[in-house]
Amino acid sequence: MASLRGHDRQEFPAAVKRAAFRRCCRDGKPYCEGCGIELVSGNTEYEHVQPDGLGGDPTLANCKVLCRKSCARAKTDTQDNPRMAKADRVLRKAFGLHPRRCQIQSRGFQKATPQRTASRPIERRT
Repeated sequence: MASLRGHDRQEFPAAVKRAAFRRCCRDGKPYCEGCGIELVSGNTEYEHVQPDGLGGDPTLANCKVLCRKSCARAKTDTQDNPRMAKADRVLRKAFGLHPRRCQIQSRGFQKATPQRTASRPIERRT
């Protein structure tokens, strides 16, 4: 899917994933590069350090091996998505891409009678 900035999402190639996995292994066991817990099958995610939507390349220097449930979700939800949403909002505003607001099609409110002021003479009701 193409982003607002005009480029497609780039996943990490298999060679980069293998090299990142080798980097996170200590004593023959893989560990999360975020919190340090031991990774098991199905709980591993390869995450961009600099988000792909903000220009992060799919290279080994930009790849981290994180545990899926705590580190990867927390990084994506609290850091990456808000930064990319703000970048999209700034881009939309700069180029006038925000949607037009629709005016409500109704009669509107009844006009109020003008209020008395000190400079206008008082009208006596009879």
